[in-house]
Parts: sequence; structure tokens; C-alpha cells
Amino acid sequence: MIATATRSPSSRYGWVGSVRRFWHRHPERPLAAVAAGAWVLVLLQTDAHVHGAPSWMSLQGAWVLMVVAMMIPPALPMARRVIQNSKRYRRQRAGFLFVGASLLLWAGIGFVGVSLAAWAGAYDYRRWLLGGSLLLAAAWELTPAKRRALKACHRTIPLPPDGRKADLACVRMGFQYSRACFRASWALMLPMALAGHGLVVMMLATGIAVAEEVVAKGYRLAPVAAVLLTVAGMMVLVLG
Repeated sequence: MIATATRSPSSRYGWVGSVRRFWHRHPERPLAAVAAGAWVLVLLQTDAHVHGAPSWMSLQGAWVLMVVAMMIPPALPMARRVIQNSKRYRRQRAGFLFVGASLLLWAGIGFVGVSLAAWAGAYDYRRWLLGGSLLLAAAWELTPAKRRALKACHRTIPLPPDGRKADLACVRMGFQYSRACFRASWALMLPMALAGHGLVVMMLATGIAVAEEVVAKGYRLAPVAAVLLTVAGMMVLVLG
């Protein structure tokens, strides 16, 4: 009697099964899509302003767009935890409430930073402020305070299962996350506020922030991040 081997679901469905497993393991995909769309708009906006100096209002709008593009990717691991710990019918709402609350602080900070950038541009100080802010960010990467703040970004609070209490808990967790990550990443975001439409600076800051949030012990990347920021700061100061 010949025994017939039974195929596992993964082998039975092949790449379709792999896609399904990825789809279920990453419920934060709508948030990732929002971040990807923001990056597309940032690229289009950078190209549109390459021939002219942007106004103060356009700089504020660009800042909000950059906050969405830069700060959602580092928040995705925590958003996935919020979504997975929520009931199925309210998972996406929980994720968007968490991320929306975490972005409010950064959007407000941009008012001050972008206003400073507009003033610096009017008096031709932006180059020095931008280069100095990159060197400041490099120094901050190596401080114990940066390490403590980065660890605090991974702390969670209990989430009620239903109702308004669950929504408020997601918002409260978003504020808690943003405060911790502000302490960790304020020095990375300062050059962004001063750079305006500086795509290279934006990509560098986003890459560092995402790497430090996604890697389990992201603080170990601090020396590499400090070197990259120092090189970028010196290039801005020397080359202009």
C-alpha cells in the first residue's frame, strides 16, 4: 500500500499562501500605504519647488507632509502591536488613532522650526544653521539620554477591548509614543525643519530613525548614525 503525502497549506497554495500570510501578519499595511503616498507627494513637491524659493505657508505644508512621510515608517512596528491587540472589527481604527495622535506633536513643532528656517533663509543663515543642526544631531546620537529615550519608544499601555475607552487608550498611547520619540529624534527632525525641501537630508534622517526603531537594539547603531550625520554636516558647511 503506497502512502500518499499530504501537502501543507503553504505548499498547496504556493506564493498565494505566502502573500496571504504576509497580509495577515502585517495589518499595518494601510498606514504604510499612507507613508508611501506621502513620499510620492514629497518627491513631486521637491521637483515643483526646485526653481523657486517657497513661501512660509508652503514650507508649513511641506513640513506636515514630511512628518507623515518620515514619522509613520518608524511607528509601524508599534502600530502593528496596537492593531494586533485590538478586536478585529476595530483594528484599523485603532492603528490610525494611534498614528494620528503620535503625529500631532511633530506637526506643532514644525511651526517653530519652519519659522526659524524662513528667517534664516531671509538672512542667508540657513547653511550654517543646517550644518550646525546636523552636527548637533550627530552629538545627540552618542548621549545616554538618546539611548534611554529610544528604549522608552517601545513601552506600551493596556488597551481596553471596546468602546470609547479603547479609542482614548489608542490616542493616549500615541501621545506617549510621540513624547518618547520626540526625546529620541528631535535632533534628527531639526535639520529637516531647516532644510525645507532638502530631500537628501530627509532620506538620511528617515533612514536613521527607521533603523533605530525597527532594530531590536537600535541604540547600537548610534556610532554609525553619528558618523553619517557628521559627514553630512561638514559637507553642508564646506560645500554650501
